[in-house]
Amino acid sequence: MKTNLKFILVAFTLATTVAFAGPGEESKKATSFSTGIYTSVDGRLNVNIEKSKLAAATVLILNSNGDILARESIGKKQSEASIKFDLSQLQEGEYKLAIVSNSEKEVKDFVITSEKEITKRTLTFE
Repeated sequence: MKTNLKFILVAFTLATTVAFAGPGEESKKATSFSTGIYTSVDGRLNVNIEKSKLAAATVLILNSNGDILARESIGKKQSEASIKFDLSQLQEGEYKLAIVSNSEKEVKDFVITSEKEITKRTLTFE
């Protein structure tokens, strides 16, 4: 049986978990927004944002060259947002998720990889 889940973002999920768990330079900076980032089996990236200040925010997906591949804006008066990005058309590689509000910026790296195909062999006796 051929198993082919086109996009697995396990590395992104693990990197996000580690980033939130350990004390790092970024974790010391308080931002006016909090984020929840997770993936779904069908290759979608879900970003939940809760803002504590009345400020507009922008969520970006960037490739390794810094080119903007997707952009979603959150209005100044909108305190919560749930954004879904369909990543199924992106090639394997390294990407960034950036959330920008005023002079604050939160960036998370993620990697898109394909699951290796498994070849199933069948042995038949006659």
